[in-house]
Amino acid sequence: MDVNLPLPSPNLNASPRGIFCLLCACTLVQNAIVGGANNAIITTIEKGFYMTSTDTGLFQSVYELVSVFVYPLVGYLGDKGRKIRWIASSMSILGIGFLVMSVPHFLELKRGRRIFETRAADHLTLCVVNRTVNVCNVSNNLQFLRHLKYVFYLSNIINACGSAALPTLAVSLVEDLFSSKTAPLAQGAYYAIGGIGIGFGFLATSQFLNVYTNIRKPVWLTPHYADWIGAWWILYMLSSVICFLLSFLLFYSDTGRSRSGSLSTNRVDYSLLPSVIKKNKNQNETLSVPLSINISSATPTTTSSYADISSFQQTRPSTTIFNDNATTEDQDIQIHPQNGEDQDIQIHPQNGIDICRTLILSAVTEEQIHQQKLSPTTDCFYDIYSLIKQLLINLRYMGITLCAVTEALLIKGYLAFLSKHIEYQFRTTSSHSSIYMGVISLFSVVLGTPLGAYMVKRHNFDGRKCAKFCCLVLAMSSVIFLGLLLHCREPVIGTDHVMTIFSSAFSSDESTDSPLLLPEVEETQCKKKCNCDMNIFQPVCDPVNKATYQNPCLLGCRKILKGKYTDCECLPQNGTVMVGRCKERKCTLNLILTLCGAFVVVFMSCCIIVPALKGILHSIEPEHRAFSLGFKSTLTKSLGYLPGTLLFGKVIDHTCITRIKETCGDKYQCKHYNNKRMAISLALLGFGFRSISALCCAISWYAYKKHPDTQSQQQKQNNNLNTIRRASDNLTEENMLTAKS
Repeated sequence: MDVNLPLPSPNLNASPRGIFCLLCACTLVQNAIVGGANNAIITTIEKGFYMTSTDTGLFQSVYELVSVFVYPLVGYLGDKGRKIRWIASSMSILGIGFLVMSVPHFLELKRGRRIFETRAADHLTLCVVNRTVNVCNVSNNLQFLRHLKYVFYLSNIINACGSAALPTLAVSLVEDLFSSKTAPLAQGAYYAIGGIGIGFGFLATSQFLNVYTNIRKPVWLTPHYADWIGAWWILYMLSSVICFLLSFLLFYSDTGRSRSGSLSTNRVDYSLLPSVIKKNKNQNETLSVPLSINISSATPTTTSSYADISSFQQTRPSTTIFNDNATTEDQDIQIHPQNGEDQDIQIHPQNGIDICRTLILSAVTEEQIHQQKLSPTTDCFYDIYSLIKQLLINLRYMGITLCAVTEALLIKGYLAFLSKHIEYQFRTTSSHSSIYMGVISLFSVVLGTPLGAYMVKRHNFDGRKCAKFCCLVLAMSSVIFLGLLLHCREPVIGTDHVMTIFSSAFSSDESTDSPLLLPEVEETQCKKKCNCDMNIFQPVCDPVNKATYQNPCLLGCRKILKGKYTDCECLPQNGTVMVGRCKERKCTLNLILTLCGAFVVVFMSCCIIVPALKGILHSIEPEHRAFSLGFKSTLTKSLGYLPGTLLFGKVIDHTCITRIKETCGDKYQCKHYNNKRMAISLALLGFGFRSISALCCAISWYAYKKHPDTQSQQQKQNNNLNTIRRASDNLTEENMLTAKS
């Protein structure tokens, strides 16, 4: 057989660096929307589409649920085809998902007009004697708006399908594009840009939330109004266009490329080589060797299948012992001839490609596999069952894995609703809270992850030291969560200008699930005359007596200016009220302390990423690392990311004490939260889950002490040998000095 197969000509349309830049742009856009914008618009879509925190939590969890099933499937199928085309197709799907995300805005304009629109807003919020409209008349169909949440769910399902190729195939493609020495640096840059994208998504969203959703708005309407809705949908439209553009560029760059996606013609792709092969001395001889394909032995960075000579072993074919650290010069290829004789030959770099192509094209055939009856389905499932069983009883592995699951649950829910917590707790706008979250996310990833990697390299951490480091960091940061107990006292709100209190933010005996509106004592003349719609929640502050009222109609206000309601006949001298709640005291210091605490918490979570990964890799055998990382990823998504946002959303819903019942629907919409209860709930959740994470790492640390990893044992042996050598050298020197004297 002629093994000197012609190599595919390299593509002239794009260099490896050019394709790498496109991949970085893809992960930047994907993380900016999925990790940043989706969290930043939580409060906006809640107000605009009458969704609860549980609804928005489910919106986040749908993405993780689909990812659990789609990611492995795309990684497996995409590795068998052209990776660039798979990634390009995924970006097109992602663009469709972002486009679907913006659809509710246009359906809202057609069917469900917003309350505060042009003249209708004046008619609802001001004192009008002969009122002919109410909230439902103006909104047209509030139930229709509530049903638009299913469009958001559909969008995130599509986004999960479109995002699947980036953390799987794109990482593998980076490995193919660069040499073995450069690839790790490129992959690190790829992940770093993805982390930066999350912060960029928060910051970009904050700018669009300063623009009114319908672009044209009444002059008096500002972001400080309770029902201000920012133009959240613009960013999704722009991102959709960018995704389609990146998809086109990736398709174009794939023209004329090889199937593996690699542009390198002088480097042997040893990921395609079997782990242990014995070769006949005559390289031009046809190699008819029974081989078994071991799919489960792929490394984390590439999903290429390895061929494993195991047909003559009595044990079940399970894992390979392929050495990722081997270089081109020390790759031994060995073949077991069918007559049982072993002949070893060293393969040189220049003929490695020919041998690789010979093995792939001629040695591994379906007929030979069927003849040997290797790797049946039952054996495959038995191997998976055995590996999972071994991992579950491995305390070193399970300790850090359960820590990762707990941290995923905590950070996913914490980041999703921290923006909402800041907005309601400290009375900031959605735009400002998104800016705070963007800065926290950006600097935490940029500073925290490299610091953790530096600590591992600087102090040469083994598995035990990594578990100890994670335990100490998590234990210290758990106390910082108690800083969320800092909160701002809410002003009391009145339903008319006589009965000034109807719901206190600190009433301990009031049910959190009951409607806001308490039984009326006696309607004042103003309230009767103006026929006020009590479904309107537009808080206003009387600066004279520092009282907050549910809406300006209760005070008989007849005119509106920018940020003010004037000519209020129920106030002395037809006074003026300001839009928004009255501020009882300044809460700037508490806001600063809360933001600093949030930064430290997220920063420390980023610090343990690299040590935790190394702790997992050192807790298992090298041949099981790929499977163990995949098993950890499945547990993290299904038990961490998936329930995290649902849990936090449900907890926040239970802190709601101000609910306005829509007269045209059967649901309550939360307008006001109990600051104290929300702060206590989030603080206890954070402290509890972070403490559990530290405890899991402590278990792994203890297990490492009982059963040290291979590196620790080898390092201990080396230290003993060095001690013996130094003692021997000192003894020799003393003997020489004694002999001279």
